[in-house]
This record gives sequence, C-alpha cells and structure tokens, in this order.
Amino acid sequence: MIEQLAESIQHFLESNGPLGYLLIAGIIFLENSGLPLPGETTLILASVLASKEILAFPLVLIAAICGAILGDNMGYFIGRRFGRDLVLKYGKVFGLTQDKFDRAEAAFLKNSAWAVFIGRFIVLLRILAGPLAGITRMPWPKFVLFNAMGAFAWGGAIGTAAYFFGVAVLKFFEGIGIWGLILLVVAIIAFGVVRHFMDERAEHKAAKKAKVEPEQTTTTR
Repeated sequence: MIEQLAESIQHFLESNGPLGYLLIAGIIFLENSGLPLPGETTLILASVLASKEILAFPLVLIAAICGAILGDNMGYFIGRRFGRDLVLKYGKVFGLTQDKFDRAEAAFLKNSAWAVFIGRFIVLLRILAGPLAGITRMPWPKFVLFNAMGAFAWGGAIGTAAYFFGVAVLKFFEGIGIWGLILLVVAIIAFGVVRHFMDERAEHKAAKKAKVEPEQTTTTR
C-alpha cells in the first residue's frame, strides 16, 4: 500500500512540474497536522528527482519546510481547541483521569521544546507533536521557535541526504524512525513505572505521617 502510494507520488512529481511543489507542501502539511501521510517519503522522492534535475532542489526544500511549519501549527491549534476536551472526555474509558492527565501534561511540558524538535525525526511523533503541544497548552511562541528549528533541521538533513545519496536514504531514515519510536515507547513505559513507584512511596509516607500525627496529639493531651 505504501509502496503504491510512493509510486503515485513519484509519478505526479515527475509529470506535473510546478504543481509537484504544491503536492510536497500539501502532503507534509497534512502529515504534520495529524494525518498519517508519507511526508518524509515525499521529501526523499522529491529530493532524488531534484538530483536528476526534474525538480529544483531549493524549491523542494522550501516547499517541505513551509509545509512542516504550517502543518505543525495547524496541529497545535486543533489540539489546543479540541484535543484537551476529547482526551478528558474519552480518556476515562482507558483510565485517564484528570489527575493523571495533569501529571502527564506537566511531564511533557518539562521537555516539550525538545520533543517538538526531535519529534520531526521519529515516526508517529512527527504526526502527533503539534496536536500534543496544543493539548498540553505549550506556550505558542516557544512552540513556533522549536517547530521552525525542527522543520529546518529535518528538511535540510533528509532532503540533502536524499539529494546526494538517493533512495537508500529512505530505508536508513525509516530505520531511525522505527528505533526512535521503540526508544520513545520504552522511555514512556519506564517513566510510568518510576512514576507509579514514586506515587506509591509518597502515598505510603503520607499515610504514615497521618497515622503518627493523631498519636502525637493523643500523647500531648
């Protein structure tokens, strides 16, 4: 399915001239808005075609970076406007209470800037970074800065690599993306386990303290 879609994208880029740049920007825009589309694959294919002088490489990069920046901002505002209410409304089905959400939000905000920046290079997180930043109310000026930095780094690195080394870059970055996703999942699980034990320890200390205080009061009397 993905290979067929990639072939269709490549055929469109090869045969539609200037409209190809709009397709590049459009697919990357939609991916960064929160839709699971092959934005990175599109950038790599376009950069390879640019190396064959079918497309202009500077315009490929401009289209990709603009699509990434605008798409993430769209995802941010969608998440900020609708995401929080939806998460709190339906998250209860999966045990996500207001208290748990508040703690997850605080944890995300501690590293939100680098999550937005590095998320460009990780499968799934590239799609969810904008909406997550909006849902957790990450300050918009801070989001804009790291979103733009990430877009330039991502577009420049992957586009340039594909321009000089061809489609072999596709498998390489797909591998990095998959391993990045695995590491992210492991980190989230580890954080959840540590947080669980910390909460249990805090509750135990609070219960012990509450038990000691009445005893001290009784002794004083």
